[in-house]
Amino acid sequence: MSQVNVKKRGTKWQYVFEGAKIDGKRKRITKSGFRTKKEALEAGVAALAEYNNAGAHFEPSEISVSDYMDYWYKNYTLTNCKYNTQQGYGRIIKNHIKPAIGLYKLKSLTPSILQEFINGKYKSGYSKNYLINMITVLSGSLK
Repeated sequence: MSQVNVKKRGTKWQYVFEGAKIDGKRKRITKSGFRTKKEALEAGVAALAEYNNAGAHFEPSEISVSDYMDYWYKNYTLTNCKYNTQQGYGRIIKNHIKPAIGLYKLKSLTPSILQEFINGKYKSGYSKNYLINMITVLSGSLK
């Protein structure tokens, strides 16, 4: 496992860690320009964690609905949908799904919770078409 090293370069600090070898050649990941050693080390640890977790799968018990919706929006919607669809899905997630059910753990989400969510939106006076859009976002993200 790689570790983060910091070193001073002139008046600034930089972090360095080893990435995966590509074609048998070392891949070092560096970034400099930090004012203090502590800043460089903290940024390096965060970058190493992100590097190690890139593409990692998560367990539904570990993630909230809000975090999952962010993940789905970034990794599915932004790459597979047209601009106006992205905007519409983003609005539904931000204004409706996250405030109502965002705090639930993904694992604890049940059909009855989703039905209560839709029923509440119906009672609030949202149109049938808008409710269908909300259901589309939910069903698309939870496939």
